[in-house]
Amino acid sequence: MSRPDLESSTNQMVRNVPLYRQKRKFTCGPSSLMMVMSALDERYQPNETAELEIWREATTIHGGCGPVGLALALKRRGFAALVVVSHDGLFLKSRASQGGEVEVMQILQERDLAEADQRGIPVHVGTYSLEDVSKWMAVGWYPIVMVSIEFEARTITHWVVVTGADADHVFFNDPLRDPAGEDAATRVDHASFASMTEFGPSREKAVILAGLPKMANVALPLPRIYASHQPRLDVPSFSGRER
Repeated sequence: MSRPDLESSTNQMVRNVPLYRQKRKFTCGPSSLMMVMSALDERYQPNETAELEIWREATTIHGGCGPVGLALALKRRGFAALVVVSHDGLFLKSRASQGGEVEVMQILQERDLAEADQRGIPVHVGTYSLEDVSKWMAVGWYPIVMVSIEFEARTITHWVVVTGADADHVFFNDPLRDPAGEDAATRVDHASFASMTEFGPSREKAVILAGLPKMANVALPLPRIYASHQPRLDVPSFSGRER
């Protein structure tokens, strides 16, 4: 059973997503996934072991946790997922510092795309707006959005869970935020949200939509990305047990 939504002071619906604070500097993606899974299924309890397990599944090593890898982690745990990224090349290539790192990221992205295809996870290429996010939420999706933040004197990618929006602000759960604070949700104005959802010189964007299993066959009216080659024979089949 999913958690009931709440009303904000402006009578806009805000998702009731329990805030979970990441335990490691590099686990914002897994922490955001666990927040959404606990909102979709009250029986799910986020924990540090699961946080690290999801990171190990989803990381691209040099580019952090990738959107397709995180969507796969959702699917393996019985939830519906789809992905929207802003281009069909190597995602977050700018985070790699040398050719060998780019090669590692490319291999892992191709592997994730191949499994996403086999598991029926749509991976779309295109951009999105706050209006799109609101529409997706209205039909039951939980958006996990990649943002750009300043952290320890560097600009990095970061994953957050959008919980709602009103005429002036966007609300989201930030896994860097302390759950003991007075207000769990972070609030930014629309212009700031639009700016922070772009990363690097290519202004890359990504969003993962998570939902209940009944939404597994939903796709968006956007082009799709597939693996550029068939998986190697030494790659295991992806018929793992799901919930």
